[in-house]
Amino acid sequence: MKKVFKMAVYAASVMFVFSSCATLFAGGDPVITIDGNAKEAVTIITEKQTYPNVTLPCDVKVNRHHIDGQRVKIQSDNYVYRDIVLEKSINEWTWGNILIGGLIGWGIDMGTNCVSKPSQKLYYIQEQGSKNE
Repeated sequence: MKKVFKMAVYAASVMFVFSSCATLFAGGDPVITIDGNAKEAVTIITEKQTYPNVTLPCDVKVNRHHIDGQRVKIQSDNYVYRDIVLEKSINEWTWGNILIGGLIGWGIDMGTNCVSKPSQKLYYIQEQGSKNE
């Protein structure tokens, strides 16, 4: 009886862990690329991390749990840049998860917010003006 119970717990655990496609394949924090016409190094500030003195293009991590409306700030000593405001879209892996993993996998993806991703992977910034003007 113990062996049967252990096998049932093991099978349920495996099913639970491997049934959330979006979490497995797109888990962690999403990465976006910022490129632009910056003439000098910039500092990029996301909810996850600050990237000081980087040259563009640059890959940065954003917070998966607050994608929609999340602001990414770009700062420079001499120039002004408009903030990037992220919008979310549905992660394609979610559909496969609903078909393969059912409600358990979809629930895991909802809890980890892997059903969402940034609507764009590449953002192009332009100088809005000089700070000295």
